[in-house]
Amino acid sequence: MKYFSIETVVNAYKGFQDCMTNKSWGYLAILKGCKSSIRPSVPFDVDMDMVSNFLENIFNLSQTKKKYESGRSLYVVFSNRWDRYFNYQGKYSPNLFDIIVWAYRRKAFNDDITKEKLFQLFSEEFNIPIGVISVCFNVEPKDILFVNTLYSESDLKAKLNQIGVNVSSNNIDAKKASVVASPGEISRGPFVQTLYAGLDITDYVLILQSDYYSLYGKGEDISFNDHVDTKNLQQIYYGAPGTGKSHTINEKTEGESVIRTTFHPDSDYSTFVGAYKPTMGLLPICDELGQPMKIGSTVLHKEQIIYEFVDQAFLQAYVQAWKFYAENSDTAKKQYLIIEEINRGNCAQIFGDLFQLLDRNDTGFSVYSINADKDMKKQLAKAFKKDGVTITIPNADKINDLYKGKDIVSKVLSGDILVLPNNLYIWATMNTSDQSLFPIDSAFKRRWEWQYMPIGKGYDKNGQEIKWAVEGATKKFSWWSFLEKINAQIGEATQSEDKKLGFFFCKATNGTISAEKFVGKVIFYLWNDVFKNNGFEGPIFKDVDGTELTFAKFYKSDMKGNAIVQKDKVELFLTNLGVEEFMDGNMPSKEPEEDEDGNQMSVPSTGRDYTKFSINGVGNYAKNNLAAECVKKYIELNPTKTAEDVLNDWLSLGNIVPHFIESKEQFDARTDNSKRSHEIACGGTVIYVAHNGYGSNGKAVVLMNAVNQKDWGITIQKNV
Repeated sequence: MKYFSIETVVNAYKGFQDCMTNKSWGYLAILKGCKSSIRPSVPFDVDMDMVSNFLENIFNLSQTKKKYESGRSLYVVFSNRWDRYFNYQGKYSPNLFDIIVWAYRRKAFNDDITKEKLFQLFSEEFNIPIGVISVCFNVEPKDILFVNTLYSESDLKAKLNQIGVNVSSNNIDAKKASVVASPGEISRGPFVQTLYAGLDITDYVLILQSDYYSLYGKGEDISFNDHVDTKNLQQIYYGAPGTGKSHTINEKTEGESVIRTTFHPDSDYSTFVGAYKPTMGLLPICDELGQPMKIGSTVLHKEQIIYEFVDQAFLQAYVQAWKFYAENSDTAKKQYLIIEEINRGNCAQIFGDLFQLLDRNDTGFSVYSINADKDMKKQLAKAFKKDGVTITIPNADKINDLYKGKDIVSKVLSGDILVLPNNLYIWATMNTSDQSLFPIDSAFKRRWEWQYMPIGKGYDKNGQEIKWAVEGATKKFSWWSFLEKINAQIGEATQSEDKKLGFFFCKATNGTISAEKFVGKVIFYLWNDVFKNNGFEGPIFKDVDGTELTFAKFYKSDMKGNAIVQKDKVELFLTNLGVEEFMDGNMPSKEPEEDEDGNQMSVPSTGRDYTKFSINGVGNYAKNNLAAECVKKYIELNPTKTAEDVLNDWLSLGNIVPHFIESKEQFDARTDNSKRSHEIACGGTVIYVAHNGYGSNGKAVVLMNAVNQKDWGITIQKNV
């Protein structure tokens, strides 16, 4: 089983200091007690004991927690703004992973736990739909360290005391204070009782001690199509290129009815909605008087240019959504309109008067209708007919009730007006690095939910990490390592996230990105769109002779004038950047094994100890690679430390093996240094970490114990 490390828990507590109040945690506890996904205007019966025990478990630092068994309930009704509560309690929106770590700080997880599984677990247990979580919280991933044993409450108490938390009592709160009342005492504790006070909370939730219906009655039920998630009707997925925006939408809409279009600089209203276009059709041949010509009783025809109204993406999706309502208005099927690259077109021009339809009411229908012009009216009236008869919408009166009883539905079906139904989802992607774009005004932006797609590792449908390699001349390099290195350079050069590369910026074939594809897509983008305006300075842009590594140097011509990619230049660039060699199973395939005396062997010996290790719950490292990987992780966690600082820190562990860790000067001074150390970039220079001497003599375990005793944020574990 796995648990959050004590360091991870303490960092989570520090992380929500300025953005989660005591009331925030009380609100979260109520969400947890609702037993089903939160929806506005729906009464929920909340188990008070569950709320109390949850708060007691995470804000009481004694080994034994108080148990609540009152059998009482709270009754709550959430407003249409319920998901915005966390955004306004502190200086900024709280990070989801800080919340997850603290909420599950004593929970045991299976060994295969991932951040994605934590995300799913939180959504299910706290009844917040996955599509809504990004509205409530900042979902940028954070480093999470897992260990094999749960820390003691006394140890946590001591750690919290070190960061200024008042632990004079076993009860603490969200603001570093000691609390007299037990966290779970709703009547006087700081977490839920305070929710009753003041009027501001009623903007988000009503908290009652009696059943809602017994106080207010049910009133007139005009709910329908309850399965539709009206919160995410209009979403824009935005982020750097390659972050998986389109991929995410494809996954979320798999099996649904989808119509897709792409905006570009020439897009306009007619290409998005529809217009009359010339087409070829059979028309009667007429004489000079306009009378059809015949042979006998047969009218003569010929193909001629005719003009017909042609529906485009918007109108196709709009009509189909209403047709789904005609099929079953209680569970109308969803219709998706997907707009790729929405900011590459002039949205004001493309949407035109459709802009008004984007205002949706609480049930997901357009607040305002717009009138259709003559041509569109004729087209809509035709589209909404079946066998010459206008289709009907069951329970149309429920929709009309949303508009003060006006006969909206019949006007929609006759084509007089347009109204977006609540089963029409309009989702879009926006590439923040695109240079050929139009500005989007604030009024347009306000009508969309914005879903940021952060840069992170790629995962397949089974949640397994995708590991791609980049082809060089003599070896392969880790694609993820390249992204980490180059994005750091891009961030420093541009002071922006927009130009960074996402994991899917370039697709691999059979796990490898060819040198040709790498140069054609990645190098071209870097040289043309990123560094061209920010300078080609620094060692990563240097050729072997010290001259600038220009884009042209990545190619040479054959005898026929064809451009041939120079794989050695690809390898040089990746080496200059400090990209790690590709690891198959987190171990270089070319790395020789060593025997128990530290001697390299081409063939493993029988009876050898093949124990492998993980670092912070990740990896399957052999003993000869373990120290180097730990040092790399340490440098990653301490980017401001110099090479001298790193050397001194690691030498404090003792000389575990000969030449355990060395400076470049020390390494160069030795005559026996060939193939006995890993070279690691650090602080503008390199350091060397020995990979020999960790065989079956127990030195790997010595290293593990020494590192684990340090408060470095690094935990080594033996893999089973």
